[in-house]
Amino acid sequence: MDKKDQKQMAAGKEVILEKDETAGKQETVVQEDQVVPEEPKAEDKGIQLEEPAPEIIFQYREYEASMDAVTERVKAHYYAKGHAHGSIESIQIYVKPEDFTAYYVINDGVVGKVNLF
Repeated sequence: MDKKDQKQMAAGKEVILEKDETAGKQETVVQEDQVVPEEPKAEDKGIQLEEPAPEIIFQYREYEASMDAVTERVKAHYYAKGHAHGSIESIQIYVKPEDFTAYYVINDGVVGKVNLF
């Protein structure tokens, strides 16, 4: 392999020596390396992989309650008081199992309580 061939290989090209059967000479053919395109990753596509939301089950003595169900009860109670749907900006729920009650504060001002079980 001469220096020209070595430089072409270093530049990302592959040099293939082919023999011409009819003329009896060698011919140099330069081929570009074939690059297989990579499959775009989810991050590259702008898709964010979401983790599944946990299902939290609260157990106290022989009772149990899904925290999702308690949250829905709190929201229903808030809306039943006459507040506009979609007006919740912040929500805190305090679970007090000895009272079988979930107390809540919505939008840092509206307070209330719902049955836990």
